[in-house]
This record gives sequence, C-alpha cells and structure tokens, in this order.
Amino acid sequence: MNYEELTPGYEFPPTSYELSASLVSKYVQAIDGKGNGFVPPLAITACAIATMAGSIPLPPGTVAIHASQDLEFFKKVPIGTTVDCHIKVAQKIDRGKMGMLILKLDILDRGKEKVQAGKATIALPAEERDA
Repeated sequence: MNYEELTPGYEFPPTSYELSASLVSKYVQAIDGKGNGFVPPLAITACAIATMAGSIPLPPGTVAIHASQDLEFFKKVPIGTTVDCHIKVAQKIDRGKMGMLILKLDILDRGKEKVQAGKATIALPAEERDA
C-alpha cells in the first residue's frame, strides 16, 4: 500500500503496542515533563501515528509531518498498558506539492474501553510521496 492507493474509508490493519516505561520515559524527557505513573495522552497519539506512518512505504529519510489533531481522552492509561489502535482514512487532500491525510483514530485498552478517539492530520510533501 502506498500513499497514492489510500482512499477515504481505508482502514489500516489494527495494531497493538505496549506503552512501556522506557517508551514513556523517552517521551517525558523529550517534552521536558514529569512522570506520574500514567502515560501522557499525546504519547499514546504519537505512537499510534508513528505506527500508521510506518505502514506506508516512504523513501529512506522521509518523515510524515503530524500537522494537527482533535482528540478526546476518556481515561488515564497506566504505564505498561497495551492498547489496540484502529486508524481509518477519513479524508485525503492533494494540494499541489502537499498531500494530507485526515485520519480517524480509535484507541482502546485490552478491556475494549475507549482510551482516545479523534482525528489527526498528516502532511506529506509531493516529492517525497512520488519518490
């Protein structure tokens, strides 16, 4: 699957990942924050988007740009929790040298309780998409 083949309604394969202490520690250090035993909500979102971006083949060194998000957070997530991430293409926009994907996110804990939901916009320059 490449960027050109993505269409609204396309669902990326569901993924699961553990929000481990080392992952959370790296995120907290990057934002110069303090840990409190729970995963920062945006760390969960960042993992979900990074996982999705990894499923679109891009040339080496290319990075998708996380442009915006509109999220709801439903519960605190303890460090060490494994979450299930479901991402669907809500909209695809091509604007000259920039392409954008608006993604619908649903992130659930192992008890199938919703942790987060919302939309995120990913931008990708055309020359990187077409390489």
